[in-house]
Amino acid sequence: MATASSRWFWRIVTALILAVGAGGFVALNKLKPKPAVRAPVQQLPLVQAEALEFRSGALTVSGNGLVRPRAEVVVGAEVSGRVSFVSPALVTGGVIKRGQVLVRLDEAPFRAALAQAEAELASARAALRLAEQLLERTRELIAKSYLSQQTLDERMAARDQAAAALERAQALAHQRRLDLERAVVRAPFDGKVLAERVDAGETVQPGKELARIFADGALEIAVSLSDRDMALIADLWRGGTAGAEARVRVSHGNGVYQWPARVDRVEAAVDSATRTFSVVVRVDQPGARGTPLSGDPAAAPPLLLGMYASVDIAGADAGRHALVPRRALRDGGVLWLLGEGNRVSIRPVRVLQDAGERVVVAADGLPAGARVVVTDLKVVTEGLAVREIGAAGRAAP
Repeated sequence: MATASSRWFWRIVTALILAVGAGGFVALNKLKPKPAVRAPVQQLPLVQAEALEFRSGALTVSGNGLVRPRAEVVVGAEVSGRVSFVSPALVTGGVIKRGQVLVRLDEAPFRAALAQAEAELASARAALRLAEQLLERTRELIAKSYLSQQTLDERMAARDQAAAALERAQALAHQRRLDLERAVVRAPFDGKVLAERVDAGETVQPGKELARIFADGALEIAVSLSDRDMALIADLWRGGTAGAEARVRVSHGNGVYQWPARVDRVEAAVDSATRTFSVVVRVDQPGARGTPLSGDPAAAPPLLLGMYASVDIAGADAGRHALVPRRALRDGGVLWLLGEGNRVSIRPVRVLQDAGERVVVAADGLPAGARVVVTDLKVVTEGLAVREIGAAGRAAP
């Protein structure tokens, strides 16, 4: 059994070991090197910028539309009858002349009805002459007191009835002559046949559509434009021969062909759904083959109904302006310019035209060589410092 002195010995040894360990731990903490303290690095936003393209002069207003006739009518039957003749020109695409006979109905029933009406007209004239003669004799006899006043009144009434009957007979004869004329359907103007719906031997009724024809000569294209584009066209509301010049382009085969045109008019109403205006462009010589912009000149077509055409209208002089990437335009009319020291300048601009991937803005206050930020940032303030991304995608130094 251990003695009391030995127990005290081991207690002292244990206390010394603990004291030495604690002292070593404190010494190590005091003597270890301290890490260097550095200021935090400021992380600037990375942006991409593009140079603005400056131009001067007029802007071109562009749109699209279908080629349509300037005048189109439905040729219909006005009387009933059997079709006895159909013009060989009355086929789709056929060329017709003003006054040309397109359809003729069997005239025999109309001639017979006219003959009957003329016979009734002759009878009514004879009846009126007799009634007038009787009235005159009655007046003479009354003057001699041979007849009463009542007889005179009866003779006058008979005369008036005969006159009314004559008027009815005249109206009927006139109607029968019109029916005979309407049995022949003629072309109202020079033009072409869009569609025909009648054959010889067919019996037609009034209102029956016989053909659709359109006026030869000018064709037109209606183009939908915004009010901003409308403001770029000079003398827009004058139209006609004074309208702005235009060009109509059509893709055909492997080529693109164009025709000279002119703004003819602005249609009366604004589209309630799109809030756009319909500007009508007229092509005066659609039958001429188009001028090739590309493709084989020998394959150039005439301008035909239903073609889908692109229209370029000459605008007024817009002065100095700049082409801006659409993604660089902020809040409908603000640019972030990248200035000296890679600092952002917030610049409001006036938008002149929406040109698809690019927007045209007035260059007022935009310096030559200006570069615009195309990167989206959450927060931008005037003078914000940024880092520009280089062409290879690395931050510019």
